[in-house]
Amino acid sequence: MIVRWGIVLPLVLALGFSGVYAIQTDLDGMRERGFDEELLYLPNEYLLTHFTGGMSSVVANLLWLRCIQYTTETFREQRKLEWLEHMSHTITRLDPHFTDVYRYGGIFLAALQADDDASIELLKKGMPHNPDRWELPQEAAMVYLLNRREQPGSAEMGAQYLAMAVATGKAPEHVTTFAQNLQIKHNLPEVERAMWMDAYNHSSDEFMRDLAERKLQELDVREICEALTQVVSAYAAAMGYTPGDFHVLARAGYLLEPPGDMLGGQFLIASDGAVQHTVLLDDLAERRANHIRAGLRRFERARGYYPESLEVLQDSDAMAAIPPHPYDDREWGYDPASGEVTP
Repeated sequence: MIVRWGIVLPLVLALGFSGVYAIQTDLDGMRERGFDEELLYLPNEYLLTHFTGGMSSVVANLLWLRCIQYTTETFREQRKLEWLEHMSHTITRLDPHFTDVYRYGGIFLAALQADDDASIELLKKGMPHNPDRWELPQEAAMVYLLNRREQPGSAEMGAQYLAMAVATGKAPEHVTTFAQNLQIKHNLPEVERAMWMDAYNHSSDEFMRDLAERKLQELDVREICEALTQVVSAYAAAMGYTPGDFHVLARAGYLLEPPGDMLGGQFLIASDGAVQHTVLLDDLAERRANHIRAGLRRFERARGYYPESLEVLQDSDAMAAIPPHPYDDREWGYDPASGEVTP
C-alpha cells in the first residue's frame, strides 16, 4: 500500500476517523435519498476539514488509502476509473504537499485511465507546492515521452521536464542519465523499458509491480509488431501486394507459424502493412478519445453547449484536429447531447 506515514498518534487517528465516520453516516443517508454516487467517494474537502478540526493532512491520508483501494478494485473489475481524477484533486486540495498523490495519481491516470491530459494537469499542479521533489517533473516527462510519443514536440517537452527534475539537485543518477541520453538520441523504447524495469525491481507496492510487469509485456508486444512488420514488408516487396493475414505469410515460408494471442488480444495487419495488436490499439483509441473529450470540454466551457459534430469541434478554436481512429474500419462515436465520445 502506498502511504506517506506509518504510525499516527492514537488521538489523531481517533479524531480523524470520528470525522470520517460522521461524514459517511451523512452520506449513507444521502444515498438512501438518491444522491449521486459521487458523494460517496468525493466528500467536499472543506466539509471534511470542518469535521476533523482542521487536521486536513490526516484526512488526506485516509482518503488516499480509500483512493488506492478504489483504484485497485475498480480497475481489476471494469478498467474504468470514473472518480480517480476528482479524488486525486480533492486530496491534494486538502494537503498540497502530499507528493504521493500527485505522483502515483499521475501514473494511474496515464497508465490505467489512459488520460494523459489529466495526468499532466495533476503533476503540474503539484510542482509549485513541492519544488524540491524531482519525481513530479520526471513523471510528467514520462507522460510526454511514452503516452504522447506520436505527437510533435513531445520529446522536447519530455527533455524539458527531465531537466527540471535534474535541476532539483536531488534526482538519482538514473534520472540524470535519462536526461543526458534524451539529449543525445531520442531512444524512447529503451527509456520506457528502463523506467518500468526500475519500478518492477524496486517498488514495494504490489499493485505498482503488477502494473510494471504489464507494461513490460506491452513493450515485448511492440517489438514483436515491429519485427512482423518487417516480414510483411519483405513479402510485399517480393509479391507486389500486402498479405491479408499471417497464414499467407506462413504458407509462403516467411513465418514458421502465425503469431499467437498475447495480453488477451491478437495481432493484425493494417491496411498500410504495419502489424498492430488489438490491446495496444484499444489503449491508443482510449487515449485519443480522451484527447477529443478534452477538446469537447473546452468547447462546452466557452459556449455553454457541445458541438453538433466532431467536424464542428475541429473547425473551432477548441481543437486543431480530430485524431484518426487507430482501427482502419472504425470511426469515433459521438453524442452531441452529452458530449460523450466512444471508441
